[in-house]
Amino acid sequence: MNFSTLMNKYEPRMKQIILILVAGYLFFAQFSTQAKYIKLLPVPVPAVLTLGVGSLLFLYYVLNRKRLTQTSEFDKYLKRFLILFLISLALAILSAFYTATVLNSVEYMNYLKSSMITRLAYYLSFFMFVYFGYRLLANEPKDNESIIKVYPLSISLLVAVAFWQLAYFMFNIPFLNLNTRSFVHSVEGVTLFDFRITSFTNEPSYMGPFLIDLIILAFLFVKRKWVYAVVVLIPTLFILAFTFSVSAYFNLVLVIGFLMVYLMFHPRFPKKILWMIPLVGIIGIAGLYLVNPDLLAKFFSPIWGRRDNLFDPTQSSRIYMYVMPFQWLFDHSIVSGLFGYGPGAYEFLAGTKIVPHTQMSLAISANNMFIDVLFEQGVIGLLLLLTGLISIAVFLLKNGMKNMYYFIALVEYFHLMVTSLYRADYVTPRFWAVLLVIAVLVKIGEMKHKDKQNVME
Repeated sequence: MNFSTLMNKYEPRMKQIILILVAGYLFFAQFSTQAKYIKLLPVPVPAVLTLGVGSLLFLYYVLNRKRLTQTSEFDKYLKRFLILFLISLALAILSAFYTATVLNSVEYMNYLKSSMITRLAYYLSFFMFVYFGYRLLANEPKDNESIIKVYPLSISLLVAVAFWQLAYFMFNIPFLNLNTRSFVHSVEGVTLFDFRITSFTNEPSYMGPFLIDLIILAFLFVKRKWVYAVVVLIPTLFILAFTFSVSAYFNLVLVIGFLMVYLMFHPRFPKKILWMIPLVGIIGIAGLYLVNPDLLAKFFSPIWGRRDNLFDPTQSSRIYMYVMPFQWLFDHSIVSGLFGYGPGAYEFLAGTKIVPHTQMSLAISANNMFIDVLFEQGVIGLLLLLTGLISIAVFLLKNGMKNMYYFIALVEYFHLMVTSLYRADYVTPRFWAVLLVIAVLVKIGEMKHKDKQNVME
């Protein structure tokens, strides 16, 4: 029996197994925000899953590339983004070796020998997962929508556990021992609630992006909108409110703002609805204020109580880590500033810099994709990344009004860019899982649009 015969015999089973693994990867993406899950194995579990699934997808593509001929118009934009990212990484690696010759730092050499290699392995795994996963799903019109539905469905578990945690705080019902950052911190005065909902994520700002993912994607997949409102929208917004996460609130407001501006230019969308959204919000807030003037202030005190230091780099560790890399970028050489200190080099900062007002080391990430990339891949690397991201954004903006699949892909992409401002998602499964979902939504949207045109003709 020759190789071709063997492939014909076992290819369907192999494909089915890989599709199940891709669905499983989408399901477990949310767990990569929980430390106990990450540390289940000696090697981080998300790394094992990403490398395993990515490698299998690559292998399947190599063995069946003649069959995987279907792509979409999104293919060249995804390729462009990945190629530009790869070029920026290659330049950053060369720059890192040069920087090592001028820096003469033990900490930097330790970074080169460990963290840089780890980060490159992550990137390679993520690239294989998203591109070859897309190439496989683009050729599975019967299964691709079912596969990507797993992602928003899985987040319903996050919401269910969040309600369980709320019951624990309110009624002392036993809860999981997860050691999350559910306590209120950096607040002056008395708060109405002395907790923040985290579900099984490490902290509230980790959970916020997933909740908004659910709100956006479920709108497409839940056909009856009253069911969507009652089962998805209201419970998810309720939990989001109890995260008391400034980042998550900011994220939601930006997504709503983007929707309102974009839909103003939609020829068929009723403009009255756009005015109703802020009106309902204002009426709701005004009603709460009239019923109990102190209630609103007390409820949001975990946020309002932090207003004095929220955006002050001398008082906020997060803002300090956003601002200072701009100052440190050209500390050692113009080459390092232009091309970066190397993939994962923010960890070098964590070993050599401290936050003045806390006297603690920096975190291993600024929790901002663009700041991380600026320091790690330099000004040129950031420009290359932005070129790739903006090209995807322009494509989605041009096609967003064709049908609901394109539209949801656009909104989800905008949301992904917003979360990249306050989370280092680009080195976690969520970023690449969402990018895969967006790519598949575009493929489905393209097919629906062509079918509609064929019917009209």
